[in-house]
Amino acid sequence: MKTTKSKILASTVALFSGDALAGDVAPTPRSFDLVPYVWVAGVSTEMILPNLPPSTPSGVERFDTSISAGAMVTGQVRYGSVGVALDFAWLRLNTSALNAGPAYSAVDLESNYIHTTAALTYELPLHGRFHMDLLAGARLWNVAAELDFKRGLLPGFKQSIEKTWVDPIVGTALRYDLAPRWGLLTKGTVGGSEGVSEIAWELFGGVNYHFTEACTGTLGYRYLHEEYDQSGFGLNLDASGFLLGLGFHF
Repeated sequence: MKTTKSKILASTVALFSGDALAGDVAPTPRSFDLVPYVWVAGVSTEMILPNLPPSTPSGVERFDTSISAGAMVTGQVRYGSVGVALDFAWLRLNTSALNAGPAYSAVDLESNYIHTTAALTYELPLHGRFHMDLLAGARLWNVAAELDFKRGLLPGFKQSIEKTWVDPIVGTALRYDLAPRWGLLTKGTVGGSEGVSEIAWELFGGVNYHFTEACTGTLGYRYLHEEYDQSGFGLNLDASGFLLGLGFHF
C-alpha cells in the first residue's frame, strides 16, 4: 500500500513545567519542585501513515498546522541526593492540506501527542559552585492520528492510527552558581533502543534568577528530537524554542 508523508510546521505556545528546571535550588533532606513555564517552540514533523490507497495524490504532503489544545505538567521529589522526576505533556495539532484538490475537496489531519517521562535522579557529592545530577529512566510516547479525505472527484475516506512506545533514557543536569542569585543551567538526555526508536534526545540551556529561596525565574532554550519507524508508521519530530519559567521549591 502507498504511504504518504505529512510535513507539519507549527508555532507552539504551551504551558509547561519540566524537571529540566527543577534542580536550580540547593537540595534539602526532603523537597518538591514544580516549574510551570511557557515554551514558544517551532514543531517540525514528518509522519508516515500506512495503508493509504494508491489513488492518493502526491500533492497531499504539505499541511498548514494550528494548535487546538495542550496540557503539560511536571514535578520532582527529592530525598537528600536522590530524587524522582515525572513529566507529562499532551498536545493536539489540527492540520489541513495546502493542495488537496481536485481529487479531494479537503484533507484534514488531527494529531495527538502524549509525551511522558519518569526518571530517577542522583546529585553527585560535589563542592563549590558546580552541581551535577545524573538521571536514568524512560520516556513514553503515544501518537494518535486521524486523516480525513473529503469527497471531491474521488470518494472520501478516513484513515486513523495510534502507536505507543517507550524509550529508555539517560542524561545529566548541570548547574553553576554565577552569584548568590544568578545561575547557569544545562540538561541533556539521549535514548532509543533497537526495535523501538532509532534515536531520541533533548537539550536545554538557560539562566536562572532566585527571587527568594522558594521562587526562581528561568529563561532558556530547549530542543527535542524523536525518530520512530515501526510497522509502517513513521515519525520524525523536532521541536525547539525559548521558554520562560517560574519555579517553586517546597
